[in-house]
Amino acid sequence: MVISTAKNTTANNLQVLENSLFGRRDIFASVAEITPANVIDEVNSALVFHLQNLMEEDYLYWYRRGVTPVLNRKKKYNKHVLNKVSVAVAEQIIDFKNGYFMTEPCFYVARNNAAQSKIDQLNEYLYRSGKQQADNKLVDWFHTVGKAALFVEPNDDDEVPYKAYAVDPRSAFVVYSLKPGNRPVMGINLVISGNKMLVDAYTEDSVYKLEGSFNGRSTTAYPDFETLSTSIIDIQPNVLGKIPIIEYRYNSVNMAAFEQVLPLIDAVAKLQSDRLDGVDQFIQSLLVIYNAEMPDGETAESVKEMGMILLKSQGENKADIKILSEQLNQDQTQNFLNSIYEEIYSICAMPRVGEGSTYDTTGAAVMASQGWFQADAAARNCSDLFRESNRYFDEIVLEILRRKGLLDVETTDFDLHFIRNESAGIQSKAQAFNTLLASGLHPELAASKSGVSNDPVGDMKRSEKYLRMIWGDPSEADKAEEKTDGKGEAEVIEEDNANGEDATGGAV
Repeated sequence: MVISTAKNTTANNLQVLENSLFGRRDIFASVAEITPANVIDEVNSALVFHLQNLMEEDYLYWYRRGVTPVLNRKKKYNKHVLNKVSVAVAEQIIDFKNGYFMTEPCFYVARNNAAQSKIDQLNEYLYRSGKQQADNKLVDWFHTVGKAALFVEPNDDDEVPYKAYAVDPRSAFVVYSLKPGNRPVMGINLVISGNKMLVDAYTEDSVYKLEGSFNGRSTTAYPDFETLSTSIIDIQPNVLGKIPIIEYRYNSVNMAAFEQVLPLIDAVAKLQSDRLDGVDQFIQSLLVIYNAEMPDGETAESVKEMGMILLKSQGENKADIKILSEQLNQDQTQNFLNSIYEEIYSICAMPRVGEGSTYDTTGAAVMASQGWFQADAAARNCSDLFRESNRYFDEIVLEILRRKGLLDVETTDFDLHFIRNESAGIQSKAQAFNTLLASGLHPELAASKSGVSNDPVGDMKRSEKYLRMIWGDPSEADKAEEKTDGKGEAEVIEEDNANGEDATGGAV
């Protein structure tokens, strides 16, 4: 990619991009199937929309790094006092979102005991593939620009049967079908060098390599940025039968984590810059002399350097010298700044400590008053979108493992799980777990409903012998359930008596 630097960014182009930041566009194909006859037209059509996304993604990428509109700030008066303070609020938001969403690497949990050993092996492959490291980069990308892209490919080593890489969403994207469900129909990766562009286009049947031209630079020449794929240079069959590029998103409209509050972040930067200007202007206050003239050979600059001046009164008018200054009311300014931060944190679903907050309340009250519940709700919504995209990754991985003869498992056998607040309120969770167990619930249900376990099936299976010692053998409960299936209690007792057993399965 050709990426602009801070010194090349102009105020006009920043304004153009600011006015169009309302989330990235999803790109759709205009045909039902991509073929050698229409692939060039479809790639060219997709690039028109991708380049608009690229401009916005590039702007957000550099905005996070401090290239913000305040750097183009100008003043009509007192131009010699001009501070430009780019406040790293976007970085603060992304750092929190990254750490809270991916506190620990996500992993697979079995949905039933029969699949537990297979899911353990699947998690081992997940660890070896580098997917968990790629997930961290994916999360960072979609918090920064609204979208992220993952590339998956088979690997010759059976110990590491596949590899997963997070790729730059400014160069990789997915084209979707217009049919209900919007399945991916093509994955595209761009490689730009000078004025030459190479395009890898993946469909379920083929891998196309296209060559095209490239003109313009991102951000610095927004109206002149254009690409054109002109010819197919190679076509290979897609032996895997899957599109290896997968898009992940932060929310349903593909907005960055800080995108909705960009005007507020700009206001913070402007306010802080003005506050610093106020301090500078106070220090550089004007010197005013009343009813006197400057001594011979002295100027205003020389007086400031010496720090002292001798004056003589003229007639009845008393000579005087004063500093003309007016200080900014910092208390009122700070209150205004705090209200802006409060609004930013509220919109972005981030925890905050407002004025008057105390820590002598219950844990739940503190969590609610400081916004942790909102942060958790936002992370859960994002988790659902992550799982939706990750299903495509699961399909690719399971196909690779089946073809290599390493593992045969279905997507219905497992779920993707995230760990957050694992130890928060653990005492209350443990009490709820014991209460549910004592009420007769199955240990897996009790662990799931109480929140005491992030992997109820796996944890209960590993703890089976200990649970049996405390609560008895769960298999006896299963036998009793089988016996009573479709029968009344009196029928079961009569049948057991006839077989010489009591109602609990023991000998009479």
